[in-house]
Parts: sequence; structure tokens; C-alpha cells
Amino acid sequence: MRQLLSTFFLLLLSAALYAQEHSFEFIPNHIYLNAEVNGKTAHLVFDTGSADVYLDSTWLAESGVKYSQMGKAMVRGAGNETKPTVLIFSGVNISLEGKQYSPQMVPIIDLRAILGNKADGILGLGQWKGKIITIDYKRSKLTVSDRLTSSQTKNYSRIPIQTDPKHPGRILLPFEVTVSSGNTIPGKALLDLGSGGGLVFTSKAAGKFGLDKIQDKTPFHFKHGGVGGESAGYEFGIEQLKVGDITVPKQKVRYSTDTSGAMASDVYSAIIGNEIWHHFTLIIDLRESVLYLKEES
Repeated sequence: MRQLLSTFFLLLLSAALYAQEHSFEFIPNHIYLNAEVNGKTAHLVFDTGSADVYLDSTWLAESGVKYSQMGKAMVRGAGNETKPTVLIFSGVNISLEGKQYSPQMVPIIDLRAILGNKADGILGLGQWKGKIITIDYKRSKLTVSDRLTSSQTKNYSRIPIQTDPKHPGRILLPFEVTVSSGNTIPGKALLDLGSGGGLVFTSKAAGKFGLDKIQDKTPFHFKHGGVGGESAGYEFGIEQLKVGDITVPKQKVRYSTDTSGAMASDVYSAIIGNEIWHHFTLIIDLRESVLYLKEES
């Protein structure tokens, strides 16, 4: 009897060790995790398009938290500019459902100008290298685990992805867009859960595939398009988007006209954000480089 009880508690301990579930709020089209940063409440936006942790400048000023090791550097992200940015070099301690993280070199940015007043920071993928991350938008649950069983992926589409341990915030997956009859664009997209939009082609891809020649389109411009400041481009309609064996029917997509930054990259042709992903449950296996995708009703 004692041996059975010991085995039972070991199994419970094993389960607790390899899976941790986090509740989140999805507003507006962003995943907000409730955390503490150096003992102060902070709402962190989960961002698979970033490897890093960022803190909002207003949150830091209001929190009263002080850091002794700080400096400045030029930081580039979405948007056209490279900006001088304050960095914290050590001492940032994040608590997330009891799990502790201590990232290095945390940039301080005006995040609320980009995402709104609820955003206190960004949590990138650098803390979860080699993990399995499940995002269940319907239940508002994010689970981080070390193991994945075949039963967990039943009825999911399996899509190979490209990951790079040197660039944790770069998950690339194959996609195909049918712009119109006879005009299909294949490529690799950045899986970007830090984006509240849908599919946005980079400016390099727009030039390569002649998207700038599309007549029926609507311009857009963001004064605060990302860490790199202003961002602009055009919105237009497509026939369908295909990711793996899943087809998303007619919708609006965009292409960027940025001349530098993340949306001028030639590493990927587009980014795909939460406007599309929130219709699915995602299992991102960073260990085996596989995305499992299941459409939700």
C-alpha cells in the first residue's frame, strides 16, 4: 500500500513538473498574462515574434521599482526606425503562476502607445526554449510543458516549422496565398502572436510578387506601428490563405511599405497574427519543430 501511494504521488509530481497552465485575457487580439515583476502586478503580452522581455516605460515609472544596472542601446523592431532605448542589464525577476524567470537586458519602451493602457510589458519566447506551448483561445489557457503525447494531438493538423535556438522569436511556417485566379504566392511566414492583425506581407515580398501593382487597395498608417515607430502599407482582398492543409477563405490581408525593420525582412515573406490564429487551438512544439493546429467552432 505504501509503495502504491509513493508511486501515485510521484506521478502527480511528474505531471506538475512538466506542465504549467496559465490563464490569459484576450483583449484586443492580444494574449495578456497576469504576472508579477519584482513583486509588482504586471500584464505581459505573450509574443512569439520576440525572444525578449520588454517593460513599458509608464508601468516602470508608476511601479516604483528601481534597477541599479541600466544603460542605453539602439533597438529595432516593427517600424522604420532604430531608436535609442534604455536597457535594464540585471535584476528583473518575473513571477508567472509561481514560476520564476530572470531575463537579461530588458528594454524599456513606450509599449502603451503601441498596444494601449493595459500593456505593462512583453514576454517573448526566450524564457521557453525547447518547450511545448499550447494556446487555447476558447478556454483562455496557455500551457507550457516538456512532453507531448499522441492523444494530445489527435484531430490536429501537423505543420513542420523552422526554429532556431539562436533566434527564439523566429518561428517560420509554410503558407500559400491565392490573390486571384492564377496568382498564388507561396512562402514562409513568421508565427507572430504578438501581432493583433492577420496576414501582412513584408515590403520585400510585396515588391517581389508585384503586390504594389494591385489597384483595388486601401492605405493604412500607424504612428506607433511597433518598437521601431511608424509603419504603413496597403490592405487588399485575397481568395484564400492556406496553412498546412487548412484553408482560410476570402479575407483582407495587408502588405507593408516599410523600408527597414521587421516588416522589411527578407528572412520571411509575411507575418501571421492573432486575427487568424484565434480561430484555432495551437500546439507549438519548439523541441521537435512542429506546429499542431485545430480549428475551433
